[in-house]
Amino acid sequence: MPKKLFKKTLSKTDVDYRMTIPMDSLPAFQIPEGEHQKEVAAVDIDGHRWSFRCCTRKKDPHPKPVLSSGWIKFVKNRGLKEGDEVIFSVPHIDGAEGLFGIEARKKIKVFGQDFWSNPL
Repeated sequence: MPKKLFKKTLSKTDVDYRMTIPMDSLPAFQIPEGEHQKEVAAVDIDGHRWSFRCCTRKKDPHPKPVLSSGWIKFVKNRGLKEGDEVIFSVPHIDGAEGLFGIEARKKIKVFGQDFWSNPL
């Protein structure tokens, strides 16, 4: 069972430009000291591999990590919108340490109640 790194409800900025990453999850991305970005790989529930760039601010005491390059492609592929949810995990798949897991769930409103789709 993969270990959940974080779960996030997507904001408008997350689906239009880049996804902000919770600060307490930043160490898992292992950006080398002195650098401000790193390419990271994630695998979805279908086994499709995605590549994202994890970036932080260069000269700011608050690094505000984000996923940029490749992120919007994932959002569009999954048809994600504001209010949908993404779950990142750090599994060990086929011995590939550091390969993140990614799941997306769409929020569906039925008769005023919120339901979640199966992972995408």
